[in-house]
Amino acid sequence: MFESLLDTGNPRVLFAHHRDTRSPTLVIVAGIHGNEPASVIAMESLFGSQADSNFSFDGNVLVLKGNEQALRQNLRYIAKDLNRIWTTENLRRIRRKDVGQNGFAYPELEELAALDQLITAILARYGQGRLLFADLHTTSSESCAFLPFNDTLVNRAVAKQFPVPLILGIEEYLEGPLMSHINDLGFPALGFEAGRHEDPGSIRRHQAFVKLCMNYLGIIHLSAVDIAREEGFLKSKQDVRPGFYEILCRYPLGPEQRFEMKPGFFNFNPIRKGHLLASNDGKPVISPYKGMIFLPLYQKMGQEGFFIVRPVSRFWLWLSQVLRKTRLPDILPLLPGISKKEPQANRYAVNPKIARFLNKEIFHLLGFQIVLKDPATHWELVKRK
Repeated sequence: MFESLLDTGNPRVLFAHHRDTRSPTLVIVAGIHGNEPASVIAMESLFGSQADSNFSFDGNVLVLKGNEQALRQNLRYIAKDLNRIWTTENLRRIRRKDVGQNGFAYPELEELAALDQLITAILARYGQGRLLFADLHTTSSESCAFLPFNDTLVNRAVAKQFPVPLILGIEEYLEGPLMSHINDLGFPALGFEAGRHEDPGSIRRHQAFVKLCMNYLGIIHLSAVDIAREEGFLKSKQDVRPGFYEILCRYPLGPEQRFEMKPGFFNFNPIRKGHLLASNDGKPVISPYKGMIFLPLYQKMGQEGFFIVRPVSRFWLWLSQVLRKTRLPDILPLLPGISKKEPQANRYAVNPKIARFLNKEIFHLLGFQIVLKDPATHWELVKRK
């Protein structure tokens, strides 16, 4: 089963090198958005027919193709964003083969089923060893390379190896991304954004990131000169400093809204409070914060118009690491307005009116992701390690 499913005979497996189950494993997902082919091109070039002679592998590497149908049409997605449907409900549906008489309800469920089968097989084979997932992307705006990821200590430990901006806690603003699903399974997972879709440099940055991932895991062994060269491709040409950033806000979009980002914004572009950023249904969109613009939308498809981010202090990072290792998170259900949700031991319900003495920053310090079911009456917390 493993040999056939996880081999390059499977058209969804762009590359596979199997060493043994005790060796470290890197799993790369390329092209989960069909209008982002740079990652697929980069991986096909990096792991071409001579890959085994180009690299001396001391581990396992698998490169998976994301949304095949959308890639063929150069669309972000066909019906629904494949990087927003990794939910418990959807996974249960495809695993019990609840597809209806005419097949899957929409193409991305078929893509989800194929990728889920591959990931399940990979974890069954390599899940007892050291394992890292990386999801490769590009952006619609000018951008340096950066890493968005769920704010867990294990993700932080991996991400800080790379000389790029590191974006904490994006999972609170996105429903159903693949990397959150991987984290829920207990494994580290990073997104990697290489730059603008059409920028040829994005291809080389994807390759540099993957080489450095393999070196970090001990799958390949780069010299100090090689590491410096690959890191040089990742470093910002726009003078954006590496390090940790937090998301202040997200501007969500409805399906029928006419959103238009003002021209000229790029990732990490400094903005002031009151800055005119866009128009939506003909009305001006004004920044509520001083910070930096992040992921401004310059394409037709998307559920976010932009985010705003700011740097995170080293003290906050240190304090959150210390507090997450204490028993403080375990006593939350003893406080008024907070209860544990069963049977999921890592989930809590919060009534913000009763627990008003606790704000989002405190929950973040303790390692909780906040899901705002109803911002006024009901929060759901997910405990991250």
